[in-house]
Amino acid sequence: MTVSQASETPPAITEEVSLRPITQPAAPSHSWWADYEDKLADSLISETSQRILRADCGYIVEHGVFGSGDPGSETWPADGLRRGLVMGSVQSGKTASMLGVAALGLDAGVDAIVLLAGTQTALWDQTYDRFRAQLDYQGSEFERERRRVLLPNPQHRTNGEYTDTPLSRMYAFSEQKARRSISRRVPIVAIVMKNVHHLRAFSETVQAQLMPAIVDLDRPYHLLVLDDEADDGSILDARVESGLDPRTSDLKQIPRAIVDMWERRPHKGATAAPNLAVTYIGYTATPQANFLQSDHNPLAPREFVVSLRTPYDSGNEAPRTTTFHEPTGIKAYYTGGEIYYRRLAAPSLCVSTSGAIEEDIASAVRAFLMAGAIRLWREGTRLLPSQARATSFDSPNAARSHSPRPHSMLFHPSASVQDHFEAAAAILMWAADLDLASATSRLAAGQRDLPVQELTEMIESDEAPWRAWILNYQESAEAVQFSFDLSSSPVVPTDADWAEIKQLLLAEVLPATRIAIVNSDPAADDRPEFDPYEDRDGWQAPTDLSTIFVSGNVMSRGLTLEGLTTTLFLRHSHTPFADTQAQMQRWFGYRGEHLELNRVFLPAEQLNLFRAYHENDEALRRQVIAAMNTTPGSAPNSTVLSGLSFHSTGKLADVQNIPLCPSAAPFIRILNDGADEDPNTQLVSETLRQFGSDAVTVNGRTRGRILKEPFTLLEAASLLDQLRYDRYHPGPDTWQADRWRALESHLGLDESSDTEHLLPLYRPPHIDDRGSTEARTDCPYAISAYLRVWHACLTRRARGLFGTDDADIPWSMVDLAEKSRTQPAFYIGVRYGSGPTISRGALAKLPFEMQSMRRDIQGGELTGAWGSRNPGQGDGGYFGDQFFDYHARGAQPPPSAAGDNEWRPAGAPGLILFHLIDRGTDHAPATAVGVVLPIGGPDQFAAWSRKARS
Repeated sequence: MTVSQASETPPAITEEVSLRPITQPAAPSHSWWADYEDKLADSLISETSQRILRADCGYIVEHGVFGSGDPGSETWPADGLRRGLVMGSVQSGKTASMLGVAALGLDAGVDAIVLLAGTQTALWDQTYDRFRAQLDYQGSEFERERRRVLLPNPQHRTNGEYTDTPLSRMYAFSEQKARRSISRRVPIVAIVMKNVHHLRAFSETVQAQLMPAIVDLDRPYHLLVLDDEADDGSILDARVESGLDPRTSDLKQIPRAIVDMWERRPHKGATAAPNLAVTYIGYTATPQANFLQSDHNPLAPREFVVSLRTPYDSGNEAPRTTTFHEPTGIKAYYTGGEIYYRRLAAPSLCVSTSGAIEEDIASAVRAFLMAGAIRLWREGTRLLPSQARATSFDSPNAARSHSPRPHSMLFHPSASVQDHFEAAAAILMWAADLDLASATSRLAAGQRDLPVQELTEMIESDEAPWRAWILNYQESAEAVQFSFDLSSSPVVPTDADWAEIKQLLLAEVLPATRIAIVNSDPAADDRPEFDPYEDRDGWQAPTDLSTIFVSGNVMSRGLTLEGLTTTLFLRHSHTPFADTQAQMQRWFGYRGEHLELNRVFLPAEQLNLFRAYHENDEALRRQVIAAMNTTPGSAPNSTVLSGLSFHSTGKLADVQNIPLCPSAAPFIRILNDGADEDPNTQLVSETLRQFGSDAVTVNGRTRGRILKEPFTLLEAASLLDQLRYDRYHPGPDTWQADRWRALESHLGLDESSDTEHLLPLYRPPHIDDRGSTEARTDCPYAISAYLRVWHACLTRRARGLFGTDDADIPWSMVDLAEKSRTQPAFYIGVRYGSGPTISRGALAKLPFEMQSMRRDIQGGELTGAWGSRNPGQGDGGYFGDQFFDYHARGAQPPPSAAGDNEWRPAGAPGLILFHLIDRGTDHAPATAVGVVLPIGGPDQFAAWSRKARS
């Protein structure tokens, strides 16, 4: 195994469920799950985590793998295929869940399982080794062969490394062996790298050797495909490929090569044999592209979506929440964004960098080395690094238990391989006071150790910046104790212990620490090695006891850095993508044992991005969890969120960010045709009659009327909901309706507790025999829905939202009392123009004359929006339509409101202004409407493909 995840990656888990009956009972002496459970117990995972892991995997098998019933039944899809997605968290234990689903699937009678083990050789190796160690470890190789056929065959590996066996042989088995496997109900298990050549080699074997036996079979044959890191390589964007020549290699091959396992080319959307049933499950922590990808992708999750949960100090097992309560304490908690960006925000584990590279390196490396000394100081039962290096052990377990725990730092300067070498050189430049040429020369000569003598002299000459970290870590320990209500704070030294810490720092930590450059360059170092290794003298301590890893994309997916305490993250992107950057949070995981010693050094703007990613991720996760609680085994139409300064994914073209807030001054330009009296004009008349109004006169000219009292948020929403259009009537299945339904879910709105009648948020009129039209972005009923959301958020710490006044502060962290105090009321006005006096229809029956407006109309819509938008000159000038109510109130518009789309300040009132449009002598006037919103309401950016909105 290249990188061990056993100590820092417990599984995600959920409540107990009843698994469907096993289709084909295994031999009485054998259960795949029982074997797996034994290994989980050995890995010190708590009883709670083991119990709920079983339930979580059982949910996936029951509602996902067999969610349509047994293969071959009338309820199984006609195309033979079920597709779903399992959403985990970064470094939370998705592989543990995947192996658990494989175990339960085998026990339930699945005939073949394919584990797609990442796009890199290291991830492939890691998954293969974990399967062998945790599921496939019983008895001799002969005994294993009687219970499964394993591909690649273990004989093609020597000491964990693959031989030069051609792929065609590595994944080969004969048709005779296939028929024997089927007749004896011996499952096939294939662990395949998600690489086109590997996939093709395996698919060719399936089609040539296995498929003929399946076709001849008198029962259904069930194939389960588990795709690890399903957002990496398995995404297909039909819009990108629509203009490509299908004969070229430019077409995305990995998704097609995956489908080749169960379909013959040309693909026709059904399995290759009528009795072949397939369940495909993608696993990922960043599912944005999976949700947004075109329906053209046969791997898109259509049948079911599941969200795993993580252990924490709060949460329920049933009904599900995004976390569950882990009684064993903080050492077993998942330390993710909730801790780094919310719970421990002050004093923060995240440190803003200065922008000066040498200063940032100095701070991060000092923090790392001091944390290493503190970890040795409080782990007195283990050998010191110098002792461990001088000792040969008689077993790997002895080497692991007596050696110091691995201690790691990650320096992520950028994606550029060249930058990694320069960043490593910069560490030596600071540590040894070298120039760039000398530092680069040392690295080129293979020197990776820290300059112990120079660093010793640095510490001896100025102890203050090193000793300062003792106080820094003390403050963190106290914050951890307070935040998690611990009986005592984690043990850290005081300044009185400096002499002892200094001795460990100089004598043990500095000599044991090395720099490792890990990337694809041939001159780079080997991948991390945290396991003991064997030589002729016996078992030796792991290579990476104390290492500063300088890396980029290689470390951004799948691999875990054990003992990671310090990260220096300087990567910058002009167009950041949430799914790509979220995978880079290697500081996430199960690091509660040394949480108070963890530090992430990064630019302030990058911290804001990571915080926003977390809020959006939590919002998406809550949507999926809510669907699991109400409609198990469903595929909710979830809303993927982006941000003001980032996109959700770069894997798809033509994805746009649609804001929740309809802007500072949205204007609905839709007009009714005027053949009959406009129902919206009737609405204006009835509103003026019911609530009473006053004339608005400016410099002796009547500009319109305004209601005597403003409306609340909910009253304003109700008014806009009454608008009706002869050519616009969106139905309940449009993208707008989907979005607002998803928002209801993650705001926690449900009918049982809807005392304020907020549901549904989105209320387009009932569809009549004219049928529905597609929803627009400038939809009046979406503005109504937004006003309801604003009202709902005044008492809810909504995740995945932020304020329009400050996009860097999540709504879940704002002052709700202040938001409630500054919520807007809405003045309702009617704007006159220079057109003829209205002499027909409902408006003509009011006890005052009203003048219509002359505006250009094209295609049933106004060509312009707000009129008279520029403030007039002098004391008697007209402020403009957007500030119509300021004249009625005798107030001056704020200075910042001089432009077309400037926000009104928080606490200011809003405005709904009806415009009476002249439609000619043969028609009654039509009504358009504009809305002005003050700043400070909730917002979010939903990612939508143009296809979804067309």
